[in-house]
Amino acid sequence: MSQPSPTEHRTIVVVDVADFTNPDRNVHDMFAMHEGLYDILKTAFADSGVDFDSCTHEDRGDGALVLVPAHVSKSQLADRLPDRLVAALRRYNHTRNETAQFKLRVGVHAGDIRRDDNGWIGNAVNLAFRILEAGEAKSALAESDGLVALIVSDHFFSEVIQQDPGTAPDQYRRIPVQVKKFTAQAWLRLPGSNSAPAPGGTQPDDVIPAIDAELTDENVLGVVPTAELQNLRTWLARIEVPHLATLVSRAAGSAIPVPRRSSAWDVFVYLADFNAGPDGVPPALSFLQLLAAEVDDAVGGNVMAWVDQQAHRLRLGPALADRRSSRVPIPAEPQLRLLIALEPDSIDPARRCVLSFWRQDDPREWPPTRGGVLEVSVDELEYRVDDVILDAERVWSGQGVSAAVEFLLPRSLLHLPIRRWRKEHDSGEPRPLAFDYELTFRSLERMRATHWHRAWHLRADSMLKDPSVNRIHPFGPMQLEERPIDAVLSDPHWVGLVMAEPPPAQQEPDDGPDELTAAFRAGLPLIFWHPAAGAEDLRELVRWLLEGENGFLDLPARHKSACVASALPFNDSLARDLVVMWDDPKRLIVLDQPSIPTQR
Repeated sequence: MSQPSPTEHRTIVVVDVADFTNPDRNVHDMFAMHEGLYDILKTAFADSGVDFDSCTHEDRGDGALVLVPAHVSKSQLADRLPDRLVAALRRYNHTRNETAQFKLRVGVHAGDIRRDDNGWIGNAVNLAFRILEAGEAKSALAESDGLVALIVSDHFFSEVIQQDPGTAPDQYRRIPVQVKKFTAQAWLRLPGSNSAPAPGGTQPDDVIPAIDAELTDENVLGVVPTAELQNLRTWLARIEVPHLATLVSRAAGSAIPVPRRSSAWDVFVYLADFNAGPDGVPPALSFLQLLAAEVDDAVGGNVMAWVDQQAHRLRLGPALADRRSSRVPIPAEPQLRLLIALEPDSIDPARRCVLSFWRQDDPREWPPTRGGVLEVSVDELEYRVDDVILDAERVWSGQGVSAAVEFLLPRSLLHLPIRRWRKEHDSGEPRPLAFDYELTFRSLERMRATHWHRAWHLRADSMLKDPSVNRIHPFGPMQLEERPIDAVLSDPHWVGLVMAEPPPAQQEPDDGPDELTAAFRAGLPLIFWHPAAGAEDLRELVRWLLEGENGFLDLPARHKSACVASALPFNDSLARDLVVMWDDPKRLIVLDQPSIPTQR
């Protein structure tokens, strides 16, 4: 007689195909179901971050015993596995005839177990199989529109699920379990079901989320039953909002300030107080529709179904369908932009400036609404720009994407040492802007001179078609004779210019067009200069910056990296002080548009 092995602690998952022996099923159906069960388990565990083959598993004919290694986080499993099982089972059922489709009961417990020559034994295994047979769980699954009934032991619920809001404790209800001589309490959840979580059972008081009274008073949600809002809150509590600012902007328009709260539920409540657009769709519903499209799992499906249900109730189905069909996917690598315009004050231009800013939260939307206008002294410019950037960062705090800062400047302010400016001055340890952002400069004169725009568009389009280094003067073909710079740049071959010296604060009227004005008139979108570098060093730096895999398109990112990277063929000071005017004619702004209140 073999001796049991030493005890091992495992998370125990037992599964059972509901109604496996239904007489309507034939042997081919059962074979498909048995094979499909393991495909579902492998997919769901993998999507939960657990290698199914690293688990010990035993076949039980119409189910399986799965023992998860002790190093796998119980919270992670409780958080991810339920919805992944629903998604995998839904995909399986979609490809099978009706008699080969099925639902699953899943029991979860954790404890110490032993192994002998015939398998795994222990009270923890026995308990897991007992709660799987709970009569109330069987009837609840049969009567619901869900595909999975998750039954967890009282111990697992109190020690794992109730301690972690991310595992959706409010979706469970306590049920009695009485199987043969075994009597206990367990917790039932129907993930992916539209059934309310608590009928016929109880929940602990500390995990029942209350629905705020103002949600059902004076806004569109007043027509939504409280129980449906309860379900929605449960789902939204598990979603981390991707691209928060972009989703809010698309749902409500750029004029509505982006909330600084990142919870999906909080954003939904916030938007519920704003009126519907011309098509009658409330921003809160539009936000949910956009959010559900970004969340590719069972929770996203639940939210989308909830939106469709409310659209039917509010008779907004066609309007929401139009929005859904016209939705532009958010880029895989979106970039956030902040455009800051500086102009000398008309009364005291030497000492004061007007600062305006536009924050682009949605890569699809241009131009954004002007965020605010400030009158500041020239001596305070760096600090007020710091305030604007930190305000934008607070709005963008929930988004893990890169950001760029553009400065729209008149000629008279191009001398400002902006590439040396820093942020977070109040911290006592300010940080260079060039470390964190792609910094580019744009021309205020060119923005306003619409008679230059046609040539500007032509050269910009040409640059995108052929972004080669030899299209930057003076890297291209050598000129056979000395000609005025405006005549040289009139050749459509050129799309960029490396200036021999920084542009003066104003052009002398009797000297003819200087390099900067000639570049503007010719439509060149790309202009470089440096406040101190010699001509040879400057050309070497620019050439290196333009030799990225995608030519000019890599320039902003390479310039940023050159300011912080080591082992480059030049010092970081040379790169940091280089001014790059990258002017896109498709990114014009309305300089005299009204602004929205500045968020502080």
